[in-house]
Amino acid sequence: MFKDRRLLLIFAIALIDVVVAGALGALLIKFVIDLPAKPIWLTGGTALMLAVQLAFSPAIGHLSDKIGRRPITIAATIVSMLSSFLLLPVQAWGYVANRVSKGGTNGLYAVLRSSMADITQGEDLVKYSGMLSFIVGGGAFIGPMFGAILLLNMHEARHDALPLVILILVLAGLNVLLALLFKETNDKPKEKVSFKELKDKALSSLKIKTIWTQLVESDKKVPGIKPIFILNMLATLGFGYYAFFVAFLTQSDLGMEPLDTAYFFLYFGGLSFLANSVFFRYIVGHVNKRKTIIGIILLSIVLQIGYCFSESSVTLLYVVAGIDALTVSLIGGLIGGILSEVTQDGGGQGEVFGNIQALGGLASFVTALVNSLLSGVSMKAPFIFCALSSVVVVWWTMRLPEEARKYTDMNVNQRKQKEEAETKPAPV
Repeated sequence: MFKDRRLLLIFAIALIDVVVAGALGALLIKFVIDLPAKPIWLTGGTALMLAVQLAFSPAIGHLSDKIGRRPITIAATIVSMLSSFLLLPVQAWGYVANRVSKGGTNGLYAVLRSSMADITQGEDLVKYSGMLSFIVGGGAFIGPMFGAILLLNMHEARHDALPLVILILVLAGLNVLLALLFKETNDKPKEKVSFKELKDKALSSLKIKTIWTQLVESDKKVPGIKPIFILNMLATLGFGYYAFFVAFLTQSDLGMEPLDTAYFFLYFGGLSFLANSVFFRYIVGHVNKRKTIIGIILLSIVLQIGYCFSESSVTLLYVVAGIDALTVSLIGGLIGGILSEVTQDGGGQGEVFGNIQALGGLASFVTALVNSLLSGVSMKAPFIFCALSSVVVVWWTMRLPEEARKYTDMNVNQRKQKEEAETKPAPV
């Protein structure tokens, strides 16, 4: 399946890091058990992590351009492992500290995306980066899905978060070993980077206008990157309710216990993995991606209305969630694959991926923050917000300019023709 062993390591490192970040799932309630407004705390932790990511991702991506992907991957996995120790006390302060430190290592995903752009081209890039984007973007349910396996097999884990924290530490340690096995993908000459340069890059990242200006400059070099990136940000708002699942399942009228939640995440995550594996391996190259996005987002609006009514019916919840997993879960990978292709045309720099990670994190932060506040009003309100955001996604996708459509509308046959034309020698 993988032409390059490094691709397998990229997927493994990303998947394990996502599990380390989100495996606690429903057991997060154990960390905030004595605090008021639990839904706000549960969703607010994600918002906090994404806010920290805004500052660090561009700097980490920039650093990987200068000194290589491998050392940054190793460093990020080590820090991720150390941050997991903060969960051992099973206290709210440990949970908050863990979210802050995990936000600092989320730039790892930008480095992994850059590594994939270093070693893949054309249809392979769209296919593999689509799966990677699904894994990273689906962390809100992929992490809890793997945590659910422990809950189903260990009775103590359903009532005590410590066994799951220990499993997270073991996985974090395994990821450090995998990172040590990872071979460099950035063949450019290595450069020295000063602490001041990194500090300035991190501080500039907090100035949203600065990152946006850099994105505009990238769009001048590769027309189409800006409208596709805006599409990515809007879509993040549209399916941001994934990060709200834990609070919805446990704090709404559904009132699910950890075991019930474990079954749900195994069901949702399993269907999502199946759908994305089939789609990106066999289908993605043969469809008009723009039309596919429009169709799926329109369906997602209907599904989010369904979630509003599923609070009083577990059966309806499973029906809506099943359709969601088989369809809407494709969006993150679909747009991510397109974005990786257009970024590669611009040089595939880690800094650009870092900027995308940061601004994408900003969209996720806004979604998590809004959903956190709305959940204090009504458990249905976040779904209504995301449905309204999805309407904007449809509107924006329909009006994508021509320079963006050459990436979204191209199928595998047209791509082959383009590649053959580019490699055809010029007439003498």
